[in-house]
Amino acid sequence: MTRRATVTETELKRALKVATSCGLIISELEMTTDKVRIKFGPIDEPELQAETTGPLAWPELDD
Repeated sequence: MTRRATVTETELKRALKVATSCGLIISELEMTTDKVRIKFGPIDEPELQAETTGPLAWPELDD
């Protein structure tokens, strides 16, 4: 016998609509029979390093 999901598609769509209307960026959504996981981009992801406009300096060697 299979388990039915405790969260319906309508409830999931409603949660996504509320999150995006609040300005949150959703980067991942996982829905199984056991859980629903919504991962928000700027909150849950580490901050990326800023890109530089030029090449990086070569490391100096000790002789």
